[in-house]
Amino acid sequence: MPDLSSSPRAIWSLTWPQLLTMYFVFVIGFTDVWTAGRLGGEVQAALGMSTQCVMYLQVLALALSSGALACVSQSLGARRTRRACRYVGATLLLVALLGLLVALAAVLLSDSLLRLLLIPDGIFALTRSLWAVAMYALPFQYLHAASGMLFRATRQVLPPLWTGGAACLLNVAGDLGFGLGWFGLPACGGMGIVWSSFASMALCALGNCLLLARSGYLRADCLPTPRWLKAGAPYLLRVAANAGAAQLLWQTGYLVLFVVVASLPRGSVDALAGLTAGLRIEALLFMPAMAVNMSAAVVVGNLLGAGEAARARQVGLTLVWAGAGAMTCVAACLWPFRQDLAALLAQDAGVLAQTVCYLEFNLLSTPFSVASTIMSGVMTGAGATRYNVMIYGSTFWLVRLPLAFLLGHIIWKDASGVFAAMLISQVIQTILMLRVAVRGRWTRFAMKQQPASRPA
Repeated sequence: MPDLSSSPRAIWSLTWPQLLTMYFVFVIGFTDVWTAGRLGGEVQAALGMSTQCVMYLQVLALALSSGALACVSQSLGARRTRRACRYVGATLLLVALLGLLVALAAVLLSDSLLRLLLIPDGIFALTRSLWAVAMYALPFQYLHAASGMLFRATRQVLPPLWTGGAACLLNVAGDLGFGLGWFGLPACGGMGIVWSSFASMALCALGNCLLLARSGYLRADCLPTPRWLKAGAPYLLRVAANAGAAQLLWQTGYLVLFVVVASLPRGSVDALAGLTAGLRIEALLFMPAMAVNMSAAVVVGNLLGAGEAARARQVGLTLVWAGAGAMTCVAACLWPFRQDLAALLAQDAGVLAQTVCYLEFNLLSTPFSVASTIMSGVMTGAGATRYNVMIYGSTFWLVRLPLAFLLGHIIWKDASGVFAAMLISQVIQTILMLRVAVRGRWTRFAMKQQPASRPA
């Protein structure tokens, strides 16, 4: 049984390895886009579209992982270790099967799916090639997402740090070697980037599964039986369904947002490349927020599993204020260097201008985006993912997208209108999430209060 303390020291011990792991993920994405930028704006734009499509297809894995985090953390909080182990086995079996099925369907329907995105003809063939390799890696990405979440749920945050560091080194070496031809290796361009990502993702996913087995949480005698699934699956699937709906609305919204940018009246290819580069730089602020998001979910889940609802609310809100305040200070420090940050990934003058524009709006949104991200973790740990789907979905589809089209296509007629719409929707989203976190009855969704969902 892991240490389930909710003290500041315990939360920090849970958070800092996740923060480093997130930065390994950031370095992987940053290196991909930096390498693509050296190959030209077309490669960078194609990689951005391909990556966004892959993120969309990860919705099922992220949904099940969110459900598993709530189930495992609450089970451990209730001192029911065997139930936690069964949820670990059930989750990994489900994501492995779903990853294979989704990848197969995506390969068969690749042309139709990519045509729906209105990808400019100049980068369509390259995007399709990058997409094909990305689909080979999709089952490993499913396993990586789920296994990493399960490690966090069991408060084992060091093993994914080790595998993430190894994957980061492999990806960076592959990008520079097979992407740009460094170290005497053949320069394969964009294909070298995606094959490097495939290798690093496979290493990370398989390594995580082996370490989970070694830790004792993934054992043959804990694999779920049909009788157990009948009792234990409903809560997992209920939480996962809401988390999946939130992810589906969010990722579909981002695909539509990419379509809005791709069809702008002026400079669509530069805008796409600038958005791709800007999203990677944004991760400097977003990855720490995600680390606190995960810690909040685990700690809140443990406390609710132990029946300490008032303490769960107090800890959750404290993490929201602390995380938002700290990252706002970081954003303020980065503001004078936004041009230099953009230049790290953008070489073309047009792409550089669009990246700087994105960063200006994004840095202003930091307190709102970080706070809402941490609050979504609080809701995930409580099993109250319905609030995530309602608030994230409504603000994205009813505010961000209509406003992006209005400002980007009709009023300003360039990408700055889209970026402004993103800022405005973040502000509204955060206000709504904060109201729920402070006044809402979200603690009632915990498994402890669901007798029918308490399998042994």
